[in-house]
Amino acid sequence: MKTTSTLLATTAILLSGCATVCGTEPEPEPRPCLSATLAVKSLETEYGCQNTTRQMNVNLSETYTVIRSQQEFEQQVSGSCRPQIDFAVYDLVVGKKGLASGPGGINYTLRQECNTNKLVLSVVIGRSMTTEAPNITYHALIPKLAAGQEVGVQVEVK
Repeated sequence: MKTTSTLLATTAILLSGCATVCGTEPEPEPRPCLSATLAVKSLETEYGCQNTTRQMNVNLSETYTVIRSQQEFEQQVSGSCRPQIDFAVYDLVVGKKGLASGPGGINYTLRQECNTNKLVLSVVIGRSMTTEAPNITYHALIPKLAAGQEVGVQVEVK
């Protein structure tokens, strides 16, 4: 009886060690999380508008809005640029930013964050050497958002 108990205990110990080492696959290395960059277009490139930083106006201050239809565009945006935007393809992100000097150019990057799946539009505004302090309008045509989907905007002045 003692031999059977000892044999069972020894077998159990050996098998428990094998269950953690023998025949199991090592955990795969986690893949690095990479955010996807999506295409951004502008009213200048798609519709021939000019100088929208100064010629397009929206009643905002230091914030942005997402315009999803031509009717919203007509109600919220004024200025010389009045295109018929293809809102079946695009949504228009438009905002205002006050600057301490004139703008030297604007770069846009739209990312889909891999961990959260949220869209983030990065707006980087370069500064020029002028002494004016304008309140400029920035905008980006982004791929059409799903109903209820949102986009965040991060504005940086360099």
